Amino acid sequence: MEFHVLGPVEFVVAGRVVPTGHPRQRCVLAVLLAEANRTVLTEQLIDRVWGEDPPNRVRNVLSGYITRLRTVIAGPGVALERCPGGYAVSVDPDLVDMHRFRDLVGRARLAEDPALLTEALGLWRGPAFADTSSRWLANLAATLETERMAATLLRNDIALRAGGHAELLAELRELAAAQPLDERVTRQLMTALYRCGQQADALAAYATTRALLKDELGLDPSPELQTLQRQILGNDPALMVRTPKAATRPVPRQLPAVTSDFAGRDGEIAQLDAVRETPVLAIDGAAGMGKTALAIHWGRRVASRFPDGQLFVNLRGYSPGPPLHPLSALSQFLRALGVPPDQLPLDVDEAAALYRSVLADRRVLVVLDDARGPEQVRPLLPGNPACGVVITSRNRLGGLVARDGAWRLTLDVLSPSTAVGLLGKLLGVQRVSAEPTAVDELVELCVRLPLALRIAAANLANYSQRRIADYVKQLRLGNRLDALQVDGDQEAAVRAAFELSYATLKPGAQLLFRRIGLLPGPDLTAAGVAAVAGESVESTARLLEVLAAAHLVEAAGDDRYRCHDLLKLFAAELVEGDPDREAAMGRLAAYYLEATESAAAVLYPQILRLPGRAGYRERFGAPADALAWLDAERANLVALVSHAASAGPPSLAWQLSDALRGYFWLRRYAGDWLGVARTALAAAEGDPLAQASAQLSIADVHWSVGRHAEAIAGYAAALDLARHADWTEGQATILGNLASVNVERGELDLARQHYSTALAMHHDKGRRAATLSNLGNVDWEQGALADAEAHFTEALELHESLVARANSLLNLGCVRHDMGLLDAAMTDLTDAVRLSREVGDGADEATALVSIAAVQRDRGRLTEAFDEARAALVLAQRIGGRRIEASAVNVLGSICQRLGRHREAIGHHEVALELAALTGDRRAETEALIGLADASLGLDRAVSALEHCAGALAAAERAGYRLLAGHAHAVLADVHRRLGDHSAAAAQADRAAEIFVSTGGRLWLPRLGR
Repeated sequence: MEFHVLGPVEFVVAGRVVPTGHPRQRCVLAVLLAEANRTVLTEQLIDRVWGEDPPNRVRNVLSGYITRLRTVIAGPGVALERCPGGYAVSVDPDLVDMHRFRDLVGRARLAEDPALLTEALGLWRGPAFADTSSRWLANLAATLETERMAATLLRNDIALRAGGHAELLAELRELAAAQPLDERVTRQLMTALYRCGQQADALAAYATTRALLKDELGLDPSPELQTLQRQILGNDPALMVRTPKAATRPVPRQLPAVTSDFAGRDGEIAQLDAVRETPVLAIDGAAGMGKTALAIHWGRRVASRFPDGQLFVNLRGYSPGPPLHPLSALSQFLRALGVPPDQLPLDVDEAAALYRSVLADRRVLVVLDDARGPEQVRPLLPGNPACGVVITSRNRLGGLVARDGAWRLTLDVLSPSTAVGLLGKLLGVQRVSAEPTAVDELVELCVRLPLALRIAAANLANYSQRRIADYVKQLRLGNRLDALQVDGDQEAAVRAAFELSYATLKPGAQLLFRRIGLLPGPDLTAAGVAAVAGESVESTARLLEVLAAAHLVEAAGDDRYRCHDLLKLFAAELVEGDPDREAAMGRLAAYYLEATESAAAVLYPQILRLPGRAGYRERFGAPADALAWLDAERANLVALVSHAASAGPPSLAWQLSDALRGYFWLRRYAGDWLGVARTALAAAEGDPLAQASAQLSIADVHWSVGRHAEAIAGYAAALDLARHADWTEGQATILGNLASVNVERGELDLARQHYSTALAMHHDKGRRAATLSNLGNVDWEQGALADAEAHFTEALELHESLVARANSLLNLGCVRHDMGLLDAAMTDLTDAVRLSREVGDGADEATALVSIAAVQRDRGRLTEAFDEARAALVLAQRIGGRRIEASAVNVLGSICQRLGRHREAIGHHEVALELAALTGDRRAETEALIGLADASLGLDRAVSALEHCAGALAAAERAGYRLLAGHAHAVLADVHRRLGDHSAAAAQADRAAEIFVSTGGRLWLPRLGR
């Protein structure tokens, strides 16, 4: 029995994970485990699990969780107990990996024992508390990650002192790539390289770190690092240590030589390291994924666990010839283990029995490479659990997992940076760094598949004068499978590997695989593949499982699959002459268009759409379902738009673009959005109505990222097209969006004019409500708070969609905040966050979080305010909302100011000022200047404060921001008071009070003492 929190939170009994219930219930367990054997007060527990958003009757909910957890984890030495004022889990700390990790690290520091540190680091299975959503747990996870890095560096230092540089070198290279500015990592890498005889590489590592420190931080390397460089240059003997002598016991060492350019599998290696209780490990994956290299590399890495040697055999499960018979493999192993040739059995069962007997008192690692299936492998499994077995296969080997308790690891492609690093090792860093753009494209064209990258590198290595860009062009324009052939080496051909997998399929599965070659997108679902195949979803789902088992496709989440690009090209070649191609693509287009229309109708019915659309079948019962489908299918839809524009029918491109505009507005995938809209505009040539929709989308995406000039030009073009097409609703929507840009630019009178024109043209109730809400925004900015509240309330009554209601509640909350109605504002804003999350509107969610932070600030709850503002900032940065980011940073600055952290406040407001300049956001600019004035005054910089106030007041009056002008006058009053000019201070305070009273902004009067 043990508890895991260094990764997903798990309760494990006899090697099996026991479900711990609802995610929040799991959070309760995680908090109690983190405080094992200590009482956690009930209020603390509620705060750590739910934060500021506990459910109704939270104590009853918590009590239910405690009751269920008490039953789940009950066992010898473990109890969840009710204590005075709270709860505690009574448990041996060694049964909780977090506490065991800390104990092992502490003991290792005293004993300088790298084995203890290796054991401690082996407890990690991923980011701590990975599947929880508690802010308190997230902060603890960050602390634990720091401890993990410190333990790694300590382990490295101890190992280097003991002469373990050779064993550490590969890991240190990876660590240095991940932490390029960590000078301690660089010191360790330089030392290991030098001791391994790689003096030039050690000096190159120093040069790389020195350049990064200078370029990114403006710093020189530390004196310690500079001293180490001088020692390496002078071949200082003090850098060397006496390495331990190798063991001399005659045991089999059959693992092939590990490649010096092995890279990119540190996560998988960590997973393999962590598996201690299961002796059989199965590594599966598509052809060319690097399964064998990983098995060999890991086998050498853990050689010390198996002092009696390593056995290796290639079972040739997917080779051109027949697979290796188990008896042949057993004979090889028995001979290597010392059995005389004349005593080798000729019966597979007898040989397997002798094999198990020989290994009964040994600790040997057995690597079974390229297995065909479980039947080939089972006779080769030792009966001794002290032995380890690693199996590689393209097959999932589900039978071994089910019957023999094997632990399975499925390999994926390399990360982009690791793939580039591999090319650097194969071709030389200088050659690769000379053409970074071409290398990046080559990596993606090879889908980051290790075999494909090695084949490409082999071709390039044969022609050292050839530009990588020229080879990339051949791959891009020609046949990538042919270009990745190495002349005269059939084994190295990607095609051969794929053909062998394909040949093992039955006809039905072969047909389905060929049809996958018609799909333009990267993902596969049973519904999409069924459409292109003309089969039922049910039968298609079964065949996809067959293809996944053969690794011709791979599982990619809930009922989703992927097919590597090279495999897709292979499938496309096979389907080249299919007479059903055109009909199949028609079925695919119909499926995706109908499903997207259905999602749009549920998720954003208020968004303007082209008239005259075809009907659709209702597929989604709730907005969350529609959004989940669009999220999952986004890449496929983007690819389908591009395919339709180039291969036809072009109408599908602009129809999908029109249907996706609301989704892209919600999710802010600006790159995809702009690409889709531009493709649609080109495809709609000659159709002004379709062009107007595409041009509207182009303008919208520019607006969403704060590029106001481009947005205004785009709306002007869209308006001309809409007028040419006599599209009245389109004209009204375009004018409304143009007005919203005017608001952000501080052109409030022009915005009111455009909104009023749009309101008169709109006939749709939802769009009238949206325009009323926008007029309310102008009222708010100009200080007519009562009018703004009335407009927002009327809009809320008209709105039917959740997206629009969320936006109206957000607006109401902001206005009521300025009116001093803090409780009402908090209710509105909390509801806005809830609805925004429900429909996936990250922009409104982030904006509402900024406003909640401001309300909490003005309630005096500064810690909560800071947390909300940070959450808003993180979300704004994730969705690319620089305007929202500026607002969040300004609120953070104001909170720091309230806390007396004036220098921090100045830093925040300066960042906000830069963001405002980038986006043309006059409101954020004005708020930043006011914040800078206030913070400067806190540092007794009255002259600077005066300058900032003057700038803020000029900006506010120029744009018509009456409330912000009031704030500027209020700060100016404080500045004059500090300068001793009490008459001027009184005049400024009177002006501020006049503005606050006339606008209804009574929240701000107490600052003036009124």
